Amino acid sequence: MRSLKTALLATAMAALPAIAQPALAQEPGDFAKKAYTTPLADVCPNPFIVQKDWLAQAEHGALYQMIGGGGKMESGRYTGPLGSTGIDLVILEGGGGMGLGDGETAYSALYMGNSKAGLRPHLGYQELDNAFIFSERFPVVGVVAPLNIAPQGLFWDRETYPDGFHSIDDIIAFGESGKGMIYVSTIQRTFGLYLLQSGVSQDVFVEGYRGDGENFVTNNGTWLNQGFVTSEPYAFSTGNNWGKPIDAVTVGELGYPNYSGMLSVAENRMDELAPCLEKLVPIIQQAVVDYMDDPTEVLETIHDFTQGGYATSWWKLSMDKLEYGWKTLKERGIMGNGSNDTIADFDTERVAVMFDIVQPWLDERAKEGLDPQSVVTNRFIDPGIGLK
Repeated sequence: MRSLKTALLATAMAALPAIAQPALAQEPGDFAKKAYTTPLADVCPNPFIVQKDWLAQAEHGALYQMIGGGGKMESGRYTGPLGSTGIDLVILEGGGGMGLGDGETAYSALYMGNSKAGLRPHLGYQELDNAFIFSERFPVVGVVAPLNIAPQGLFWDRETYPDGFHSIDDIIAFGESGKGMIYVSTIQRTFGLYLLQSGVSQDVFVEGYRGDGENFVTNNGTWLNQGFVTSEPYAFSTGNNWGKPIDAVTVGELGYPNYSGMLSVAENRMDELAPCLEKLVPIIQQAVVDYMDDPTEVLETIHDFTQGGYATSWWKLSMDKLEYGWKTLKERGIMGNGSNDTIADFDTERVAVMFDIVQPWLDERAKEGLDPQSVVTNRFIDPGIGLK
């Protein structure tokens, strides 16, 4: 009887439809190993070190994309194999006194090293305007621009200003209206100085912004506030003692088409690193494309890195905020092809426009007779790599 029951049960089971087995989950870092395979060990330093401009956030995603998950998390750095290229990548946190030593910048680190990490980076995040301004003491050359549009700008309360601010003329008119103030870090240089020299009344500016929103909140949203379009609209719409819809405009939309987050090499190391950059820059371009196509693994990695306190104790990003940042990068074309079908290259006309804006501000910190096109290069860019 036992054998008959066993046979009947086996027959019944065989008649049931097969249950689909879940596919094996991809291990952290597997995508990078399969996607980035160009051999680099013979031409690149190992490890290859990149200095970021700030603490880990969505804007830095292309760097983490080249490692993926599974890298080593330590205070102030994320390290792992750069795909299957044969070298490791070290990603250093930025921010004076946090990722960098006190008084140090991503510029100085390229020349004198990051004293906190005890390393001298090979590439560092820079801003085009500051690359002009500091071209004598810390001359750099931008070799790839993961951010096509600088995410810095001004934000406002949508209910107070439903029509918003979309041009420099709108900001000039706001300054003349007497409705509120504009809270910025400084009007002595860069974007703040551009606003002032474009005709925005000096009387309307309040300097000293350091990532805070106290003035915005205590003045009931009547002020315009400096910030990042990838961050502050989410933060203030969901909290920050505000919790109401926020909108924002980028500096580029206001006529200041800066490149920020351009990966740059110290000018005096160009010959040394050029053979590496020939092969590495196209990998970085492809990493931008891959990150924009699917950010899941990278955002989880940045989330775990910040939540674990490896950036700094107070910089802990939620997945919602990271996802908002990525969506903004995509929707606003901040990580996009720009004026052609190529990702992460430099638009030389934009570079010339920025130089025309910045040139009157240059002093002894800048090279005499500076050629603006010497501060960036598309020499290593693969024009065939871009978002579809």
